[in-house]
Amino acid sequence: MNFQIKIAFLAFSLLFFMSGCSEKHYFEPEDIKGRIQYDGELPAEIVEVGYSGATLKNGQVITQKGLQNYHLPKDYRFINSYNDLVVAASDCKPNIVFNKKTNEVIKLNLKRRIVAAMFIPDTTKLAFVLEGNSYGIYDFKEQKIVSKYQSDKAISADIRIANPMMLADLILVPTLDGKLVIMGKKEGKRVREIIVGKGEDFNNIIFLKVIGNRLVAATPHRIISVSPKIMDAQNIEISDVLFVEDGIYILSKDGTIYLCDESLKILAEKKLPFAHFVGAIYGEFIYVVEKEGYIIALDLNLASANIFEIPDEIENWFYSTKDTFYYEKYFFKLHQQ
Repeated sequence: MNFQIKIAFLAFSLLFFMSGCSEKHYFEPEDIKGRIQYDGELPAEIVEVGYSGATLKNGQVITQKGLQNYHLPKDYRFINSYNDLVVAASDCKPNIVFNKKTNEVIKLNLKRRIVAAMFIPDTTKLAFVLEGNSYGIYDFKEQKIVSKYQSDKAISADIRIANPMMLADLILVPTLDGKLVIMGKKEGKRVREIIVGKGEDFNNIIFLKVIGNRLVAATPHRIISVSPKIMDAQNIEISDVLFVEDGIYILSKDGTIYLCDESLKILAEKKLPFAHFVGAIYGEFIYVVEKEGYIIALDLNLASANIFEIPDEIENWFYSTKDTFYYEKYFFKLHQQ
């Protein structure tokens, strides 16, 4: 992780967990239904978390599909993958495309660290975002930049930097200054820009997903839902976003959980005073992880909540998939009925 981003994330964390006055407030539930233990231990501890995965100290990777068997080269961090290919970055070494089947490494001729990327299907090209907030398309077979653009400078960034994604034959590139750039797949020409957030700090896009005919994107301060005819938005200080079927759950920094439809209309909400949410998993219920060491189990309509204690406060790297959360070198897996 770049030094500036590390410092910015640290500063953000300190501000996030401090109240505006001298007195600190913590989530202290009175009714705890029980205690939950970890289900197991990882082969090594987590050393970095990104939008699409977490990297362990031994080079293994956790993605939304769980713990992977391959090991990245030393000092590299996972960015994204597609089939057998992985794009990875290091603070002091060239960006690479790594073949997890053959262990072949292709060094990329890009001068700055990749912070977000996507393999463009059926090509040998990457859509990328670099430190410094430049972005474009790179052909890793031909070792050349197909297109490259510079967006406004972004001094600070949340570590959850959303990767580009495909929408039909278009590429959606989330920038570090809160824009969503739509590019053509073939030549990488810019087609359109959508402003997602306008905050001065930590304004990068942290969530990006298509739900039905809606494109949903969020920065730490704002979430939008765009259809072919209209754009809806909510200005919320966001800790996390969870998509369950056609529902959108927004976990806010003030301890409120919102259930919205695809147009961001608020259907229900649940306030948990002083709660600091760090992630969520889901099954029959929504299970929200709280920093002081709790899991809050909520029904899908947010009508009721049961609170359980977990072994640790969340003070270091945390990563969650649909049904599992990982903390340091431990994991808890949701056991479906």
